[in-house]
Amino acid sequence: FIVAAHPDLTMSSPPVCSESSISDEFLHFVNGCHSEFHAVQQTIKLLTKAGFEEISERNDVDWTTKIKPMGKYFFTRNQSCIIAFAVGGNYKNGNGFAITGAHTDSPVLKVKPVSKDQGSGFMQVGVECYGGGGWDKWVGCK
Repeated sequence: FIVAAHPDLTMSSPPVCSESSISDEFLHFVNGCHSEFHAVQQTIKLLTKAGFEEISERNDVDWTTKIKPMGKYFFTRNQSCIIAFAVGGNYKNGNGFAITGAHTDSPVLKVKPVSKDQGSGFMQVGVECYGGGGWDKWVGCK
């Protein structure tokens, strides 16, 4: 969700970023996400900076009057879940939509204490999985 919320996505040409600025931005985000509640707060900051508008999940008026073509919106639930979406230019009230989801509590990738690595021309960050990945559900999928 970080990339989808990046403000430079609205630019006509890709931004020029150094490896260290991208890494620093990522590490700043990860370091601020001590729990799912912190991850939601960090994501709200990114979304707001990128021009997303907070709406109420439970207020029907928000859904019927605020949602407009080319709009960007988000809402939270219990401050531990965040849903963000961007509306396409051909949107009309009642159209269908597609959704992708993830969760912030487990599994989680923890940055290793000594994690800096480089390979294939990229700066890399070493992580370890906490909370189990449910890998058995993905192995052998067609």
